[in-house]
Amino acid sequence: MALARMHLLLLLCAFPPLAARASSDWGDWSYKQKNELPDTPLSRAAKAVKDRPIGGGWTFSLGGSAQERAQKLDNRRDFNRDANDEDFSLLARERLNAEFKQGTLFRAFLEVQDAHEFWRDRLPGTNPNENALDIYQGFVEIGLLNDIVDKPSLLFKLGRQELVLGHRHLFSENDWLNLGQSFDLGRVTWKPDGFDIDAFAGWPVVQDHRNLDDFTSHDRIAGVNVKALGIPKGHTVEGLIAYKGNDKINFRGERGIKDGIQLWTLSGRADGRFFKHWDYDLDAAFQTGERGTDNVTAWSGFAQVGYTFKMGWWRTLRIAAQYSRSSGDKDPHDGISQTFDTLFADQFRFHSKILAASDKNLEDMAARLTAKVWKGGSVEIDYHVFKLDHATDAFYQANGAALRRNTQGRGGREAGREFDFQATHAFNENLSISGGVFLFDPGRLFARSGTRTDDNATSFFFMVRTSF
Repeated sequence: MALARMHLLLLLCAFPPLAARASSDWGDWSYKQKNELPDTPLSRAAKAVKDRPIGGGWTFSLGGSAQERAQKLDNRRDFNRDANDEDFSLLARERLNAEFKQGTLFRAFLEVQDAHEFWRDRLPGTNPNENALDIYQGFVEIGLLNDIVDKPSLLFKLGRQELVLGHRHLFSENDWLNLGQSFDLGRVTWKPDGFDIDAFAGWPVVQDHRNLDDFTSHDRIAGVNVKALGIPKGHTVEGLIAYKGNDKINFRGERGIKDGIQLWTLSGRADGRFFKHWDYDLDAAFQTGERGTDNVTAWSGFAQVGYTFKMGWWRTLRIAAQYSRSSGDKDPHDGISQTFDTLFADQFRFHSKILAASDKNLEDMAARLTAKVWKGGSVEIDYHVFKLDHATDAFYQANGAALRRNTQGRGGREAGREFDFQATHAFNENLSISGGVFLFDPGRLFARSGTRTDDNATSFFFMVRTSF
């Protein structure tokens, strides 16, 4: 296994600029205007393994990607600089995929993933960054009802796959995480004129480092997402209704009674541009259902407005203001659960890049700057001010677990501030390097809860991404 990993890594490093990644978008790390990036002989040579005819109208493709990230975390576990809490590790993730297609009628896709973390301190429990060679995606897709441009307007997709909806506020591939995120789903997409309707049902994949990932999970999900297309001036509007349930879990409610979880989420979002240089992104969600025997009434809202300065044919500067708020539990004894469930949202993209804050019981005021300051390069700077929605509820870290809590509310609402800086250079569409520093400054809550330590936590990283 170790030899196979080494061969794969050498292959990806030897041929970094080969064709486009097949499995999912690189999110914030890609340089979107691909025509600004240089073509190379190797990127053109990648066509040798893309859409190769094998007879009878069938084609075959190979692809792969590697993400290697060296990171150093300091005080992130206990926020105490006096204790030994300085971790350096290398997170390594490699993927290989194969695809068979017959036009737009049939597609079969298989992708395997091997993810490890080297030199990490030994800690209790399993390492969330480890999953030995396993199936990350494996699905078949059938396309029917071709439209006037020979694209199918009805798609059936069955198997293990990523699920990205909207701007990843509720469902995402969590690409920053070393393991990513996929689901075992049945999915139907219908594209009538002016709309994109996506219905799905299945389970999230529970990744198991030492065994094959199971094809079933106690968590069940289902939903319908409707996106309106063709709105004038490039605006996007979509709505989602989603269900998440687990009958096997014994969730202890506020009144001490254990039962399962049944949760319904209704959300809507819109984004677009106005007045030429302005843009906006709005997202709101409401949740109801039951946790144990507690009734659920929770909500979340997100708003961002940006302005882009054009400074030449490739230089741009975008500044944005962002405000978001998600509900927390006002009274831990009233039998009403008000803490918002983020479902499967992107943990890195919106709030804390050091993964200290989740969209639960959170008020986040942020300023963001993105600049293309050299050809092929970009710089991103974020500054966040975090407060609790209710002081009686917890401050939750990105994975949804409570990080600090003062049940009497005496810690106040001030949770902290965070400064994030990252720079990315894309040599071409298949090779990029990134580096940055993230700094979290704990607020008054940390001094009055938990271990009562409130020293700054920092993270430094350097990452290389390749694909073919």
